Amino acid sequence: MSDEKRTIGAWEVMQGIHIGDKEVLLLFDPKSAEAPYAVCYCQRIPDLGLELPSEAIGSADYLEMTDEFLLRVQGQIAQVRAERERSGEPQEVFGREHCLPSDGTSMELLGCVAIMKPEVLRPEYRNAAHQIVLVSGGFGAYKMARGRAVFGNTVFSGEKSNWQRGDVLGILDPAKAPEWVKPGVEAIRAQQKEKGGKEHER
Repeated sequence: MSDEKRTIGAWEVMQGIHIGDKEVLLLFDPKSAEAPYAVCYCQRIPDLGLELPSEAIGSADYLEMTDEFLLRVQGQIAQVRAERERSGEPQEVFGREHCLPSDGTSMELLGCVAIMKPEVLRPEYRNAAHQIVLVSGGFGAYKMARGRAVFGNTVFSGEKSNWQRGDVLGILDPAKAPEWVKPGVEAIRAQQKEKGGKEHER
């Protein structure tokens, strides 16, 4: 196991909790006499290997910054709860019993409604609303794929999403699909068709 500490600039990361759209960090700078402790939000851009801190505040009082850290974590929790209530997203977790039989490696995913493994999602998003994806492309979407990338739209929200081939649990069994899947898929395909038509008009 590596003992290498995570750093953000000159700051060592003492604690980090990712809830919702942001991670909350508690930081320490041993070289700073005036404000060795700090709290900030952080958003990661994995493709570029970047971590972008924002809304940082610092203090010499460790307890003050710990209070701030906990307040921000509670704020992120409240935000996720509010989003759940507003959208009415289902909390059921889908497993292999919801999938069609398959040998895995030879699955053709393109155009299919796939179920993502719950463990590849952060805990607050491990439910059917985030697992069920209409696959639209990526080298990993084809039968006997050599590539890994899988692109699609999360059916419940319609939002674009990027995955890896290994993230896919299987193809959703239509007989076990929730009622919201069919209209969600139809809406996404209608939008894709409309967008494709407009591009051809140019």
